[in-house]
Formats: sequence, structure tokens, C-alpha cells
Amino acid sequence: MKNRINCSLLGLADHEGIANVGGRLGALSGPEFFRKYFFRFKGTHEVRDFVKDLGDVSFDGKSQVQKHESAALQIERVHRVSKSVSIVVGGGHDFAFAQLNGLSRALLKQNPKGRLGCLNIDAHLDVRPVTDKITSGSPFYLALESKTLSPQRLIEFGIQTHANQPVFWEYVKSKRIPVVSFSELRGGRAIKEFKAQLSALSKRSDWICLSLDLDAVAEAYAPGVSAPQSEGFTASEAIEFCEIAGENPKVVSLGIYELSPPHDVGDQTSRLAATCGYHFVEAVLGRKS
Repeated sequence: MKNRINCSLLGLADHEGIANVGGRLGALSGPEFFRKYFFRFKGTHEVRDFVKDLGDVSFDGKSQVQKHESAALQIERVHRVSKSVSIVVGGGHDFAFAQLNGLSRALLKQNPKGRLGCLNIDAHLDVRPVTDKITSGSPFYLALESKTLSPQRLIEFGIQTHANQPVFWEYVKSKRIPVVSFSELRGGRAIKEFKAQLSALSKRSDWICLSLDLDAVAEAYAPGVSAPQSEGFTASEAIEFCEIAGENPKVVSLGIYELSPPHDVGDQTSRLAATCGYHFVEAVLGRKS
């Protein structure tokens, strides 16, 4: 198959940010279990033929700030090459900041006037202020406060009201960040609204990062996460989100976070994460431009 898009897979095996917020530990082994199923898939294209596995970023002996910098540097290296697309697998969702940081560094070197956008599929807003330690609830606070990301180019999608403190709602309101709550998506409206939000973000961004925190998926489909939710997206909806994003030429990176295999049932969450990754890559490979 002729395709000049360079697809890379990078693991961020760390759950210190989850520990710092008191979440269920286990995401340390997320990248390992993702690969266990991802590279088994065949389909129209064998993903192993098109995805370069860069392994896990080395975090040995590093502070959390240093881990984030190491991750950002590796992601930056991946995207220095034209037409690069990455899949980043955590690990705690705090690394979404490192992902955005690395993308911004690399892509702005290619186009200093370019605009980076992010669509976050999540039950949580993840704008927790950092006062002492970085937490898995802090990535978008860090991205916004460092001006890595502009508020109008962050979309919070699938957010569940009960899972977020009033101070977080006040923060996103003050920043005028677009929020699509899960309650708005009940009754089969999720896919249509996702397409609309991604299309709108595409019009105001040059590159887009899709961040999928697996706790956005209902516990019935994704029990192996740091903070399971009784209500959420179905497995099919999560997979279709990734397909739709993969088809969009402005989407340059997919982050899959908070996969926690020790809490899984029959590896069903690991299988779901890997399936999301596979269908994203398959859609990327089918792009017309």
C-alpha cells in the first residue's frame, strides 16, 4: 500500500499522577497490555506493517516533571517528520499535557503561525490546578496556563457533571472552554455531535490531538480504568470516535489514557483500547490527503 504517512506508537508507562490524586493504580501496565492486543490485529491492513513501535519512554530515576519533559521530547521527535501521526498510550492522563507540549514544539517549528487544537473525550474536565504535585486531573490546566493550548481550541466532550467539582466548572466557564456534557449526548446523539464538534474544531485549528480517557466509556464496557463510571459511552461509540478522527487529515495524534489492566475483567478494556487504536490507524491509512 502506498502511503507516506508515518505512524508511530509510544508508551508512557507511569501512574504517579494518578497516585497524586488518590486514583486506582494500575495504569503503569497500560502500554504493555495495549500492545498485547494491538499487534495481533489483521484486518484490511496489518498494523505492524505501518506502525513503528518506539517502545516506552524511559522514566527511571526521574521526577514527575522530568518524566513529562522526557515524554514531550520524544513526541516532539516523532512529529519533526512531515506527515507524522502518533498514538500515545498511558499511563495517567496527566501525560496529555506532555503530548500537547511535544506536538506544539514540533509543529510550530514547521509553521510558527499554526494553531493546535484538542478534543478531550472524558468524564472529567481535567483542569485541576497544580499547587504541589502534578495529578492525572491536571493536563488541560497545565496546557492552558502554559499557553500550549488556547481555550477556544479545547473541546471537553462527554463530561459528567457529578465527576467534577464546582471550582473546575468555574474555571472552564471563566476560560469560555466549549463543554459538551454527557447528558446532552444520551439517546444516540454522541456520534452526530462528535462529528459536529470535530468539524468545528478543524475550522479553527491547523492540527488536532484527540485525547481519549477511557473512563469516558461506561464501566460495563471499560472496567479496567483508574476512575470507572457507571454511565458513559459504549465501546462501539469509542471506536467510532477514533475512526472519525482518523479520517480527518488535521488529526495528528491520538492519546489513549488511564488503561488499568489490574482492574480489568478478561482484558476487555485492553482489547477496547487496542481496537480504538487499530481503527484509528486504519482510518489514517485510508485518508485521501
